[in-house]
Amino acid sequence: MGNPISIIEVSERTLAVVRGRVAMADIPGKVMPMMDKVWAFIRARGIGGFGHNVWLYRATGAGEFDMDVGVQLPEPVDGAGEVVCSATPAGSAVHTFHCGEYHELPGVHSRALAWVAEQGRALSGVNWEVYGDWDDDPAKRRTDIYHLCAG
Repeated sequence: MGNPISIIEVSERTLAVVRGRVAMADIPGKVMPMMDKVWAFIRARGIGGFGHNVWLYRATGAGEFDMDVGVQLPEPVDGAGEVVCSATPAGSAVHTFHCGEYHELPGVHSRALAWVAEQGRALSGVNWEVYGDWDDDPAKRRTDIYHLCAG
């Protein structure tokens, strides 16, 4: 059955990120080193009040994504090196969530996309995942999933 899917209004949320173009199959190997760079940036600057890890995807149509991989921040910061300031978009978004293993997320996205098609809605091609606090118990690992609506 899965968790509920709905359309909600989202506000822009500031992020510190590393950007890159990543093929779906390469995400596990390439994204974690990107996250390490963002966390090193946050720790080196003593930034407090940070939030959760966020992976933002922009479809390229070539089996790859332009990704912003980073961490929520309370306010914009000047970047350094590969780390830049970015943000999740504002607007109407399809939202659902998943509690469980991360390798199950593609199926959650597929279910959300099927729901969008049933609703006759169009998407912008931008989506993101907000990773909740880590827990050794996969059933307690929450990931919120958003797909920005078109228009």
